[in-house]
Amino acid sequence: MRKALILLMWVPLLLFFGIAEALAETGDEELRLQLIFGPRVGISYVVVNPDDFNNSVQEVFPDDNREYFPVFTQFGINLEQRIRLGGTKSHFAFQEVLVIGGLDQNIVLPSLNLLIGFRSHAGLEFGLGPNISMSRSTEGPGVTVSVVYAVGWTFSFKNVFVPVNFAIVPTPSGGHPRLTLLTGFNFEMKLKRRP
Repeated sequence: MRKALILLMWVPLLLFFGIAEALAETGDEELRLQLIFGPRVGISYVVVNPDDFNNSVQEVFPDDNREYFPVFTQFGINLEQRIRLGGTKSHFAFQEVLVIGGLDQNIVLPSLNLLIGFRSHAGLEFGLGPNISMSRSTEGPGVTVSVVYAVGWTFSFKNVFVPVNFAIVPTPSGGHPRLTLLTGFNFEMKLKRRP
């Protein structure tokens, strides 16, 4: 199980850099594919009674000196592939977002999101895709799979992009929905052409 989780976390990175390597070998100057990379920071809220959240987290991360609260920080990284639509700045986007939540409360809650979406030339964006989160219980680590729905706006400043996104993950039965607000910045990866 642990090997499967480690492999799952590396797949988006390998795909991203595999595409970058393939693009570096092409001589096509009119590429419609852009590779974007950048950090993410945000906050998440689990829609649950705070006492219930504290009790469930205490079972996995016992600490008598504190209470866990269902609002926690998120830190991560975003890899994105953009496919431009003709001569416009509108594009389809494939995103791999890996975040770690709960560090402010001394807990580690990793989550991988693979989104397919659309971004208009003005910056409005929306997408959805699988969310794979590592869960922990008294029985040990496990994996929770759901769907993430995201909407937001990306502000462009020359070659720097600043996204602000709101996402919801309605977890399967027995779980609690998560609401997340993320921001950060992205740069386009410039690839050197090979002769």
